[in-house]
Amino acid sequence: MSWSIHHVNLEARDLRKTAGFYAAMLGMEEHAWAFPASRGYLPGDPDKLALFGDGRDSHSGLHLIAPDEAFAAKNDLTHNPSVGGHVAFEVDDLEAVIARLRAAGIRYSLTGEFAIPGMRHLYVEDPDGNMIEVNERLKR
Repeated sequence: MSWSIHHVNLEARDLRKTAGFYAAMLGMEEHAWAFPASRGYLPGDPDKLALFGDGRDSHSGLHLIAPDEAFAAKNDLTHNPSVGGHVAFEVDDLEAVIARLRAAGIRYSLTGEFAIPGMRHLYVEDPDGNMIEVNERLKR
């Protein structure tokens, strides 16, 4: 199975200050977030969500999100990707990942096209409690 790192999502308690740091210190350019029509609860307020694209596609790169304790409940998820940060891996076969997680009895949260247009997402914790996202491009 092929994979790559799609994005890193960092928790930002003072999002504008943190975004300013990445822009000023690393020269990163903030981009507008595009939301899919089937969007779940995802804050669109620039004080709660920021995107620094790396140019590979519209949403790859660095994501900043304000922590929201109610995020998982608002999206009917077991996992809360807004708290503590996470890395997102893009794979070419999400169904194979799901099958492995099920066989191992590992809990995960699966969404359809949720936060990024053209992708579906899965959230899971590794054995040390690190949140990871695994996503796959929708085949259209």
